[in-house]
Amino acid sequence: MIETSRLTLLPLTLDQLRMHVADNNQLERSMGLQKGHRQVVEPLLSVIVHFTISRLRDPNRDPLYNTIWIAVDREKQQIVADAKFKGEPDETGTIEIGYGTYPAFQRQGYMTEMVTGMVGWARRQPDVFRVVADTSAENVASQKVLEKSGFRLFDSIEEMLWWEYVF
Repeated sequence: MIETSRLTLLPLTLDQLRMHVADNNQLERSMGLQKGHRQVVEPLLSVIVHFTISRLRDPNRDPLYNTIWIAVDREKQQIVADAKFKGEPDETGTIEIGYGTYPAFQRQGYMTEMVTGMVGWARRQPDVFRVVADTSAENVASQKVLEKSGFRLFDSIEEMLWWEYVF
């Protein structure tokens, strides 16, 4: 669990992840949260079904680097965003992060707060020295999240921009 000024960031267990994709209220009910505007849609749904669930079943993988993390607004008692690391640190100590805010909660600073909190957590892990993320060249909102979270642009490949946060 990670605490930020407004949010509690929680890594989902395999059972919670299944509830996350089952319907729009089952996870909230199980956690005592208010029904919100959460929707698990593509491409997140495919990522969870084809990668995340199988990785969480693998006892050799660290679930904290392979699950979905949710952001709960403590005042609203609602899930407002989610993010994930895309696996354990590689041989250089690099991990990748992906993230998204539900449309009803966009432009309220939640994603910047969540990404900053997750980078802070990653910084305290002994094998992590760098966090990377990619955005499309058109996704200005995502680029602003990364800039505000302390990332710097380090590469571009066609329409993709690559960002890094080095400890």
